[in-house]
Amino acid sequence: MIAHAECIPCLINQGLNAVKRLGLEPQREKEIALAIVKYLSCFDTVDQSPAYYAYFVQQLVKELTGYEDPFYEVKRLSNRTAMRMVQAIGEVDLGRALLLSGAGNAIDFAIRDSVDVDGLLQELQSMERGRFELDKFLEKMEKGKSVLIVGDNAGEIVFDKLLARVLKDAGKELFYAVKSAPILNDVLLEDALEVGMEQICKVVQTGSSNVGTPLEECSEEFLKLFYSVDIVVSKGQANFETLSSANRDIFFLLTVKCLPIQKETASERGKVCLIYKE
Repeated sequence: MIAHAECIPCLINQGLNAVKRLGLEPQREKEIALAIVKYLSCFDTVDQSPAYYAYFVQQLVKELTGYEDPFYEVKRLSNRTAMRMVQAIGEVDLGRALLLSGAGNAIDFAIRDSVDVDGLLQELQSMERGRFELDKFLEKMEKGKSVLIVGDNAGEIVFDKLLARVLKDAGKELFYAVKSAPILNDVLLEDALEVGMEQICKVVQTGSSNVGTPLEECSEEFLKLFYSVDIVVSKGQANFETLSSANRDIFFLLTVKCLPIQKETASERGKVCLIYKE
């Protein structure tokens, strides 16, 4: 996916959201904001994915602040919050598990400033399907024996675990992919261990710390797995941005959060999508 014009102010805000987590002086925040604007203004054209530019914006934030993981505390809060929310959810079937996993993508602290647990749980429980190709997923499930879920955010991983449990009960061999180093609030091995994902899936690292999952930056071990499993479920917008041109079939599971993704997915903003790419 190539970045849209609307992605540019979003990239700036995403960088500032990381900075605001650190409690810096207002003047320092302004200096970093200007540095982000200067970086983006260096391009004569925007012809890469939004995730491509987001990675360099976040690297700039790390360099200028000296913080390797600005979202560390946010991720801890996000996981704990999601685990409390999941306690109120009973047994679910595959369709409901997919919907909740996609709705969990709304727990994105790179965008949200705060979260009301009860309010968010109600929001997630009431989220509606957009373009949702469940029949195609069920068709693939009949023959597929192995599933790779490419994780997205902390917090969201707890709802991915609901999906993983249903897939495991269906007899599938499961893998869950996490980043190899901090970037935004993306899931790391630490997050997977915190929520107990390793009890259900084999947790693997992509070998990359980029935003999304650009395959050219991933390890050979991850690429071998990515191309050999029967079903790939890609979570979130950044993974959609970077994997939409991958040379294999993929299910993209996400909440549509902005106009560019609405255009790309042909699904209404605020709804959960399950999109099959051949």
